[in-house]
Amino acid sequence: MEVFKKRDFYQALTIFIWILFLFITLATGKLQAYINKRFFPFTILGLLILLMLFVIKLKRFKKEEKENITIQSSLSFIVLLFPILLVVVVRPGSLPGLAAGKRGISQEFAGENVMEILKAQIEMEGQYKKLNIKQILTLVKNKPEEIDGKPVAVEGFVFKQNVSEKFILVRFLITCCAADATPLGIEVLYSNTGELKQDIWVKVYGQCRIEEGKPVIIAEEIKETQQPTDVYLY
Repeated sequence: MEVFKKRDFYQALTIFIWILFLFITLATGKLQAYINKRFFPFTILGLLILLMLFVIKLKRFKKEEKENITIQSSLSFIVLLFPILLVVVVRPGSLPGLAAGKRGISQEFAGENVMEILKAQIEMEGQYKKLNIKQILTLVKNKPEEIDGKPVAVEGFVFKQNVSEKFILVRFLITCCAADATPLGIEVLYSNTGELKQDIWVKVYGQCRIEEGKPVIIAEEIKETQQPTDVYLY
C-alpha cells in the first residue's frame, strides 16, 4: 500500500508505540523499575504530549502531499524505538550482585534528613526495628547513638566475598533512574554464611553495632524472603 511508503505513517507509528509502552508500564506499576518515583508526574506529562503529537500526525494524513520515507529517516525511527526493544529483550529487575561488586558497595550514606527518620513511626517485628539500609547508614553517619547496639530487622540481597562468616547485605539506591543506581551495603556477621546463595533476598534480624564508623549487624536469625515489588531505595 502507498501509505507504507510515507514518512508520516512511520512517525505516527513510532509515537503510538511509545504511547502504548508508557501506558502499559504505568498501568502495570513497572515504571519504578526504570526511574525514581518522584519523576512519575513528568512521565505522565510526556505521555500527554505524545498523545497530542499523535493526534496532529493523524490529521496530517488528510493532506494529499506526503513525504516518502528514506533510508536516513528509517534509521532514525529504529533509534527512537531501540529503548523499547531493549526492554523487551532484557527484562527489567533488580540489579545483581555482580553489578554491585563492579560499581563498588558503599557502606556510608549521609544524604537523607535524619530527623525524618527519627520522627517516623518505625514498624517493629517483635523487639526488632524495621529499617532499610539507607536509614541505618544515615543514622550511623548523623546519630550513631540512635542505632549502635539496637536490634534491627533489615532486608536486602546477599553479596558474598571470600569470607566464610560474613557477607554484605545490599540494596540499590537510585537518584534519577536505574542507570545511576548506587549499591549500599551493610556487613553482616553470620556463622552459616556458606548456606546462603549469592543474590538471594533475605531478611536479617540482629544487633547493629558501629565499628570504625561503619555499621555491622551481628545476625541472630536470617530468613530467605521474596524479592520486594519495589526493589530499589530512593
